[in-house]
Amino acid sequence: MPLIHIVLLPVKADAPQDLVDQVVSELNQLKTHIPFVSSSRCGKTVTQRGKQYTHALVVELEKPDQLSLYRDHPVHQAVLQKIKLILGEESLAMDFDSAH
Repeated sequence: MPLIHIVLLPVKADAPQDLVDQVVSELNQLKTHIPFVSSSRCGKTVTQRGKQYTHALVVELEKPDQLSLYRDHPVHQAVLQKIKLILGEESLAMDFDSAH
């Protein structure tokens, strides 16, 4: 039963584009660095429907009980520190069991 982890990111308008690009790239590569990540996709919105949220991240973990392992993983923690530098306000996260 995979777990889906979704994060909406409100990247501030004056965030350095090279840092934003680096964060997006690193988030898209989580699967290559964290063994129990089945997939990870991050990108910028192509519509204005997301209100203040400019980017979204969707991560699929193999099992729901791996969420805390993901949260504490050094690769996740490293990119999280970079994310904090580009956010204009608080992000929004949601997790759900995709088997239901």
